[in-house]
Amino acid sequence: MRAAVFHGRKDVRVEDVPSPGAPGPGEVRIDVEWAAICGTDAAEYLHGPTFVPLTKPHRGSGHKGPTILGHEFMGRVGAVGADVTRFAVGEPVVSGAGVSCGTCDWCLSGRTNLCSSYYTIGLHTHGGLAEHVLVPAATCVTVPPDCEPRAAALAQPLSVALHALARAHIQPTSSLAVVGVGGLGTLIVAAAAARGI
Repeated sequence: MRAAVFHGRKDVRVEDVPSPGAPGPGEVRIDVEWAAICGTDAAEYLHGPTFVPLTKPHRGSGHKGPTILGHEFMGRVGAVGADVTRFAVGEPVVSGAGVSCGTCDWCLSGRTNLCSSYYTIGLHTHGGLAEHVLVPAATCVTVPPDCEPRAAALAQPLSVALHALARAHIQPTSSLAVVGVGGLGTLIVAAAAARGI
């Protein structure tokens, strides 16, 4: 399959790589239809490796070496692990970027980003700038039928924007200034406007 593989600073190659194979327990294979390039991907290209574990295994994912980038993508379920019942082959889905254990004290308290096993798809392990990617089924959400597929590829950064608004406790009566209206800033403005802010 074709994929965008990070080998080092200013070294991303679109190349033929082996398919990820069959999904394991708790996993789905997504056949990617749309993908976006995050500012983190661009920063990794220009200044990395900052996050990609090129020389030693990542403590959460165990991945090491050149890495397929991409954590903003949508596609259809191409295959499911034996114990996955939430998704059917052919179903359109998006995947979240963060993977946590779900059982530690941090996860149980809702602070999954502090999980000692936490890793990010497309940075700490292979991601969605490829034809196929394996992800935990727990990170996936079905794309509604009325959602444009290319818009669904932006579900992950939109969730970051919505989380930022929730953490800031912005109310419809509030005023909001966004400094630095790049990709995420634009999504924050759009989400705030949709809420009448």
